Order: sequence, then C-alpha cells, then structure tokens
Amino acid sequence: MVLAQLIEGAIQLKASDIHLMENAPPYFRIDGAIFPVKHPPVTTEQLQEILTTIIPERLKFRLEKRRGLDVGYQYKDQVRCRIIVSYERRRINIVMRLVPLNVPTVEELELPPILKKIAEFERGLVLVTGPSGSGKSTTLAAMINHINTTKKIAIVTIEDPIEFFHENKKSIITQRQIGDDVSNFHEGVIQAMRQDPNVILIGEMRDVDTIRSALKAAETGLLVFSTLHTSNAIMTIERIISFFPEPEHQLVREMLSSNLRAVLTQNLVKRIEGKGRIPAVEVMIVNKTIQKFMADNRIPDIFEVIKGGEEGMQIFDQAFANLVREKKITEADATLYARDIYAFRRFLQGVQSSSDRGGIIDGFRA
Repeated sequence: MVLAQLIEGAIQLKASDIHLMENAPPYFRIDGAIFPVKHPPVTTEQLQEILTTIIPERLKFRLEKRRGLDVGYQYKDQVRCRIIVSYERRRINIVMRLVPLNVPTVEELELPPILKKIAEFERGLVLVTGPSGSGKSTTLAAMINHINTTKKIAIVTIEDPIEFFHENKKSIITQRQIGDDVSNFHEGVIQAMRQDPNVILIGEMRDVDTIRSALKAAETGLLVFSTLHTSNAIMTIERIISFFPEPEHQLVREMLSSNLRAVLTQNLVKRIEGKGRIPAVEVMIVNKTIQKFMADNRIPDIFEVIKGGEEGMQIFDQAFANLVREKKITEADATLYARDIYAFRRFLQGVQSSSDRGGIIDGFRA
C-alpha cells in the first residue's frame, strides 16, 4: 500500500525520483529539487515490505552479499522504476527513478535535430555523457527508437537495469540485463558481437575492459552507443584515455581518432514556465580536424573546433544561448549553468570571439 501510494503520488506530481529512508518521511525530486512528502516516516517494516515487492527472490542474496542492488520494477501499466537499494549505517535506503513506459522521440524531448543524423551513422562509437540524472538513458532510448523506426537492422542492448522496453518495429531489438541475462558489460559486448548485430548499446562504460570491447566492436564496423559521467567532450576523451596504462595512451588516442564518431553531453535546465526541464546539449562530431587533434595529443584544441559550429556542433554556452533565444529557459537560469559567462553573453547577442575562453571556465579563471 505504501509503495503504491508513493508511486501514484510521484506520477501525479511529475517527480523523477523517490527517496526512501528508515524512520524518515519520503522525498520526491521534482524539476531537480528535493521535497519532503507529507507522509508519516517510513518504518523498517514498511521498507522490508517494499523490498519484498520489488526484489525477486533470486536477487535477494545479491543484495545481502554486495550490500547494494540495482533492479528494475514495473508498476501496473503506468511506469517503470529503476531502483537502487543500499545500506547506510546498517539501515536500508531506496532510490526509485521513474521511467515512462512509452519510449520518447527526439522531437518530444526537444533534443537537437542533429541527434537523428548521428543515430543514422553506419559505424563507430557514439557517447552520451553528463552527470547522474541528466537524462542520458532517455536520450539514448530516443536515438535507439529513431533507428528502430527507420532502419531494418538488428540492435542489441546491454543494460543495468533495463529502463525502457523497446518493441520490434522496422528493426529487431534484443535487450539484455546485467545479472539476469549476462554477467557484466564486457561479457555482454563480446557475446553481442556474435549475435549478428548492426548496433550495440552499452548502458555504461565503467571499466577498461568494457571500453576495450566497445572500441573493438566499433572497429569491426558496428555502431556502438554508451555513456560516461563526464561534463564535456574534451573531458570525455581524456577520461577514456586515463582508464588505460600510460604506455597505451598513444594507441588509445589513435583508436579514438579512428572510431569515435560523436560525443553528446547534456544538462537538464528548468523550463521558463517553471514546469519540467529541457536538455541543453553540447555536440561534438568527429571530423578530420578533430581526428588529427586526438591522434596528435592536441585534445584541448578540439574546443575551438566544436565552438566553430560546423556540421551541427555546439558548445554548452551556445546551447544555453539558443534555448534562451527560443524562450525555453530564462537567461538567469542559463547563467547559472554557463561554462564561460562572457562567451555565453556574446552568443546570446549573436557575437562570437576568438577569445571566448578568456572568462570563467568551469569555475576557474583562465
């Protein structure tokens, strides 16, 4: 009863997450902010009842062994939940992310149209990055949905857990869940490459083995999608390289220059009417100049190429300025997220300067 009430309430209030702790009231995350729910403190017994409902019997041993568990749960025909169960001072914590059952489209999410063209690439590695809760999985679902509705191909996803369920349309889709269907992402990719796929989606690149397998799959001519928790394209490239031992760095740079096709980094910003959030997306598409900069270890120089705006590329400050001009977000909110406030203001006025990086960048003065 408590679980049903909370999920129904979260749906009604359009909350993205539910936070449950022992002997504390529930909390909802709404438009990025946390609010307490007018509800009595959740008891230990109620949390145990919730665990019994959401965790299959076969997975309970894993929770006790690992002291944490990610699991998917569907509530009626209304919503799916990505649930993270953990312990804090020997007490149970539950975080439930609500995922709509209908797979969204690029248009419905108001993502840049260039994402549809990126989804139509024939091969290579495409990364969607950003902080936790920035909508990476939703963006990937929309891109997979676009492929599914436009191409007659085979798609394999490896997820932890599965969030959006895709139905076969023009494509056929196999969705595999870590723990239930395959042991880990690395093994999932190796097995997927033998399943006659055209596209592989890797829920997250968490370790060097998964990154190696993703690059190998891209090298064989597959289109590979995955995510990283990084805040821009340059950091994404540097983070991937840092996973590998120093002697391999040049080889990895060359592999990325040959196989990385695009990096999309996003943040969710409050809409101008105050209801809901909209993604602001930095777009890097790997052209010949960026390929050369990666191979030659001139990764910081890539920033200027992205800022140039060719082939649909844009840096965050350009994305924020565009959303302000389109009256989708306020200038005040955009200013809070801007990486270089002076560059953002120039973009807002339609002016671009070669010295745009001369202001405050990511909190540091250049």
